[in-house]
Amino acid sequence: MKKIVVCSDCTREQARLTGKLAGTYDDVTGCGFSRLTELVSQAQSAVLVKSSVLVISWARADAELRHMVSQAGCLGWPLVVMIRQLEPQDIQRLPGPNGYVLLPGDSATALSVWVERAWQVRQAQCQLKKELVTLSRRLEERRLIEQAKGLLMKLHGLDESEAYKLLRNAAMQQSLSLGQIAKNLMISLNR
Repeated sequence: MKKIVVCSDCTREQARLTGKLAGTYDDVTGCGFSRLTELVSQAQSAVLVKSSVLVISWARADAELRHMVSQAGCLGWPLVVMIRQLEPQDIQRLPGPNGYVLLPGDSATALSVWVERAWQVRQAQCQLKKELVTLSRRLEERRLIEQAKGLLMKLHGLDESEAYKLLRNAAMQQSLSLGQIAKNLMISLNR
């Protein structure tokens, strides 16, 4: 079940959006900027963070809006940003592509469609972050393996395939990954 938090700088707009979303979602809460910080503090539990969507309706792309967009990004919340007076330079004032959906305040499309799209965008962003972490880890392991092979080649006069076999055999004997063996070797040799 998704928790929808609607935040606006205009109470009338906040009530309108909350009403529109309440027809589709069971848990819709409206708040102003100052109340949002309190809600974010309460939402630190993993369940709320994973199931919350933030809908912001703001007049212009100002410092408060940038803060809320950044905060939602840090929490991993899907985010719909509606700017009622959207100018071309407003897009430049917002944080970079941070997994949110940006639309003009007068969008005729049902808001629930944009909430679901924001959810998809955030999920895709989270998946990309996981893949990036995995690739970075693999790249670091590869770098360590290459360094360890180079050291073994230099210290023991081995060729590249012999150094690799030595690392691979140690990994199998110790039931560790090749990257962990290389890291351990580098630590041992640096001492």
